[in-house]
Amino acid sequence: MKPGQQNLSWQYLRLFNYYRSALALFFLILYLNGWTEQFIRPSDYDQQLFQWASVGYVASCFAFMLSLHLHKPGLDTQVIIQTCVDIVVIIALMHASGGVRSGFGMLLIINLSLSSIFLTRRFTLFLAATTSLALLGENIYSQLVLPGYREAYVQTGILGIVIFTFTYLTSIIARRMRESEQLATERSRELKSVIQMNEHIISNMRTGILVVNPDGVIEMANNAAISLLGRTHLDINASLKQILPELHDRFNDWQNSIEYIQHKPVQQSHGLPDLQPGFSRIEPGEGNNSSTLVFIEDATQLNQRFQQVRLASLGRLTASIAHEIRNPLAAIHHASQLLDEVFENGPDKKLTDIINTQVQRLNGVVENVLQLSRQQRGTAEHIELLPWLHKFKQECIASQGLDKSQIQIYVKPEDTTILFDSSHLHQVMWNLCCNAVNHSRMPLADIAINFQGGIEVKSSQPYLDVIDNGPGIDPETAKEIFDPFFTTSNEGTGLGLYITKEVTESNRAKIRHIELPAGGTCFRIYFLQAPAQQISKVSNI
Repeated sequence: MKPGQQNLSWQYLRLFNYYRSALALFFLILYLNGWTEQFIRPSDYDQQLFQWASVGYVASCFAFMLSLHLHKPGLDTQVIIQTCVDIVVIIALMHASGGVRSGFGMLLIINLSLSSIFLTRRFTLFLAATTSLALLGENIYSQLVLPGYREAYVQTGILGIVIFTFTYLTSIIARRMRESEQLATERSRELKSVIQMNEHIISNMRTGILVVNPDGVIEMANNAAISLLGRTHLDINASLKQILPELHDRFNDWQNSIEYIQHKPVQQSHGLPDLQPGFSRIEPGEGNNSSTLVFIEDATQLNQRFQQVRLASLGRLTASIAHEIRNPLAAIHHASQLLDEVFENGPDKKLTDIINTQVQRLNGVVENVLQLSRQQRGTAEHIELLPWLHKFKQECIASQGLDKSQIQIYVKPEDTTILFDSSHLHQVMWNLCCNAVNHSRMPLADIAINFQGGIEVKSSQPYLDVIDNGPGIDPETAKEIFDPFFTTSNEGTGLGLYITKEVTESNRAKIRHIELPAGGTCFRIYFLQAPAQQISKVSNI
């Protein structure tokens, strides 16, 4: 018997002993109050035997209570001893009260039936048969010893048959109860194990999971969801609208739409990742009355995984065709140079210039695509933003032919520190500054670029703005500027800002276009805040 079942059996036996104790006290009270003489004929009443049997029964019950408390001897042994005591005492009380006609023998049906709960069917049937023989023996003994005793063989036989029948039926029921109890215990254990396993899996999933009711009240949230929402904990029964209103709006759209169209990611505050939500009803077919699973994932990481797959395919493609493209380009370029020598001063010089320009542009596309395929994830470094920008400014004005006054730097607080790969940061800033110069549509001397950085008050997130005084970007164009091969210039490849975005996100940062009311273009980079314990510290390019 398993430990859980054995403990339950001990509890049942304790309840059985409570019944036995109550029965023993009942007999003792009958004797002490003289109530037995009211329904037992004086000629059939053995007062002394009734007295000793009642007192002995009470004493045995107290002894059984002690043995039950100590769990000694074993369960089966205690049941057998107690059942045998019941048989002896009840038959003795029955004999002292005039035999089977007193009715006390009916109590044997209850006691033997209860004992069958604990014992095997074979042993309980043996006890039932023994009890029937004991009843028959008591009737024969009474007839031989007691004068004027009326035989009651029929009643004794009927009682024996009833005892045997009830004991047999009870043993069958008890066996099925034990089997059902064992099955229920096993199923409960399996269910508990499955629940614990599911809770462990859900709790440790990288995908955030929320369970919300039809009103948008959160019923459950795993660790990933709490982390993605920027919380240390999440109060159950909190409203989704209070935590993230835009996500709540998406949830309502999904509930009220027959065909829900996946929207763009949900934007959180600048210090938190954008979220890509998904919805699934827990009980399909229940309409809007069932709870809903809300899956939330970091949109940046999803995009990175997508880009990695795309870049892997792109890398295999470029590796196979770069050679095939560059060789014809080199031949075309060489031929155009020869034509330049022939038509150095002729009217066809413009045609050769067009050829050279387009060759350079196509070669730039190939170089950029190869750069994408070779792009590596950045190694986070502890960078002091202000000194780094001053050194970058010196390089930029020297390369672009700008004056010192054309690039201004504003960083508050001055000790702002970021986490970023220094070479990648140089690449990003260089692309943004080149765009500011090349797309300004104004003389070089009139160009102004501002670097404004610091810590955003609302999100406590380090940021850096690259602002120019150019014509700006219209809202429709701004939606596509980070798409690959999108360009508004006849000379651009359309990969500059796309590469800038990919490099930025590979460093777990974000870049966004900020619309300026006064004109000009602003690109804002949100960085990870550098903890004090970072290993490397870089303040130069």
